[in-house]
Amino acid sequence: MEDIYAALDGENILPKLASQLSRHLLFPLVEFEAGRAEDSGNEEKARQILNGKLKLLQDTNMADYVAELYKEVHNVNEAPAEYAKKRNDVIAQLEKYEQETARISELLTREDVVGQLRSDKVANLEFLKKDHE
Repeated sequence: MEDIYAALDGENILPKLASQLSRHLLFPLVEFEAGRAEDSGNEEKARQILNGKLKLLQDTNMADYVAELYKEVHNVNEAPAEYAKKRNDVIAQLEKYEQETARISELLTREDVVGQLRSDKVANLEFLKKDHE
């Protein structure tokens, strides 16, 4: 984040907000600042923000996007193999979650089941256990 802060002018509120926001809320603001830097033609500022984006997203599941950022920041054609491994790990985790939730996902696509769900969470759980377990 220091790269991003260094690129921003003193009147920008982003450094004050950043400590209060999660990454997924902060990222669009950083994207906006990157666009402003590019539009103004300030290459150094845009580069600092790009480097900050890479650091911000480094340990997320956005492996493909982070690999592209890495290639852009370091001006290389290939990202390190760790990004491909991370991508495979993320896909494996996604497939695992899809398998674990397949039954409830299928139930929620059925109109008869969705029509019987209520705003009461406890009643919904009991209904699903009783009629669809």
